[in-house]
Amino acid sequence: MTPVRSFSLVSARRITALLALLLSAFYVTNAWQTLSVGRWHKPGAAIFPIALGALLAISGLSVLFERRGSDGAMPATFTLPASSDLSRLLLLLAAFALYFLVMPVIGNMVASALFLFASMWLLSDDPGRSPLRLAAYAIAIALCFEWFFVRLLKVQMPGGVFRQWFF
Repeated sequence: MTPVRSFSLVSARRITALLALLLSAFYVTNAWQTLSVGRWHKPGAAIFPIALGALLAISGLSVLFERRGSDGAMPATFTLPASSDLSRLLLLLAAFALYFLVMPVIGNMVASALFLFASMWLLSDDPGRSPLRLAAYAIAIALCFEWFFVRLLKVQMPGGVFRQWFF
């Protein structure tokens, strides 16, 4: 049996809040420098990432400066998952990293469908889950993302080697 590791929730939340602030600063700065803000009547591609970065910064600040009452509504520690739950968590994190690594090569739509399938497979507790049903859901969600972001909002996403066969 593996030993359970517990961490102080207060310090973990503060570290996470500081990381969120650092990530939001990097994200907003990068969006501001590389994307067009546009004009009032025709906003550019930078508007959404800047708004998202601002929301992340506000969330990080609110977690950083939150105060808890004396009733102790929040537990003082948390534990990491163990055994099969820990392996599922690590596999999901690996799938997320792999998603961003292969997206420029195979394209946004194919990478999104594969990532969605893998994450639904890993997060499902149903032992009788149907791979065909999960694949259909993953493809449908990836097509909706492609239509909404790339076609409707005109966000440029990596096409990859399969771009010539889609749309």
